[in-house]
Amino acid sequence: MEKKIVVAVIAFWLTLSFGSGSTSVANDICTEAMTRLRNCLPFLTTTAPSPSLSCCEAVGWVSQHATTTQDRRDLCKCLKSASLAYKVDPTRAKELPDVCKVSVPVPILPQIDCDKIQ
Repeated sequence: MEKKIVVAVIAFWLTLSFGSGSTSVANDICTEAMTRLRNCLPFLTTTAPSPSLSCCEAVGWVSQHATTTQDRRDLCKCLKSASLAYKVDPTRAKELPDVCKVSVPVPILPQIDCDKIQ
């Protein structure tokens, strides 16, 4: 129940953040990525020794759907906010693509400058 509340708050915040100047496609990509990547929280917050299959599938989804520079920047901003809100372990976030054997164009790191993503 607590996770649902946090997700709802983040989704509301993201809606407000992306509401000015961004397209609804950006909101859709962000919302879908957040929904899917929620399966990665046990690994990203250091409570699970390895990511679940559904987590790795979500990482693959993000990789497949971040096809343009703008998509990658929008997802970066979304993931950056979520990583801060969920207190994601940066080491785990960096390891996730390798552990899942998926190349991702958008790192899940709180210190990244999303405007520099190509």
